[in-house]
Amino acid sequence: MKNEKGQSAIMILIALVAVVLLVGVMFALPMFGRYQTLQNEKNLVQVNEIRIQQQEQLIQVEKQKAEIRIVEAGGIAESQRIINATLTDKYLQHEAIQSQEKLADSPNHTTVYIPSGQNGLPLVKTVD
Repeated sequence: MKNEKGQSAIMILIALVAVVLLVGVMFALPMFGRYQTLQNEKNLVQVNEIRIQQQEQLIQVEKQKAEIRIVEAGGIAESQRIINATLTDKYLQHEAIQSQEKLADSPNHTTVYIPSGQNGLPLVKTVD
């Protein structure tokens, strides 16, 4: 009889523990779900902040590339201005004659030049 009372007490204790655990789980699971949702939202905010920082860096890179292109264009414009200031018809005729001489010395030369300017010089400028 003593053994039966001990077993009954153990069964009641196990049942009580099970009920307590069940009630605890019933209240803990929704709290865990809310906690997890909050953590997911916080993570999403952090991910979005990282994406914004990446976009800002890309904007900076593109601005720097644009500045480089502007500086390059300025250099090209300046070199063209210098060349145009010093480029003369006589210099162009000299370069044309030098090119013709190089072609004449080439074994594969098949171009025929017909002198058409004054003194047989190649025309460089369009005559109006």
